[in-house]
Amino acid sequence: MDLYAAIKQMRELSDRQEPFSFSFMSCSTSTQDSRGIVDVRHARLRPRPHADGNRFAELLDTGEARRFYRPLLMIFNGQKVVLQ
Repeated sequence: MDLYAAIKQMRELSDRQEPFSFSFMSCSTSTQDSRGIVDVRHARLRPRPHADGNRFAELLDTGEARRFYRPLLMIFNGQKVVLQ
């Protein structure tokens, strides 16, 4: 599945208040390291603040506000995600 198609589906599911699952590679630009693959089982996107300077981040509603870099998305609802 194409990355942009996955993000579009995430937004559509979130608009309908339906959770989805995904996995991504963690990445910290401040510490220059990764903690490996992160699996999220029940998530929904939240609107991103307009003042946010990170154009790659999406906010997640998993009970906690979290972020991930879209290009590091690996799996969406069991389907492999590719950046084309």
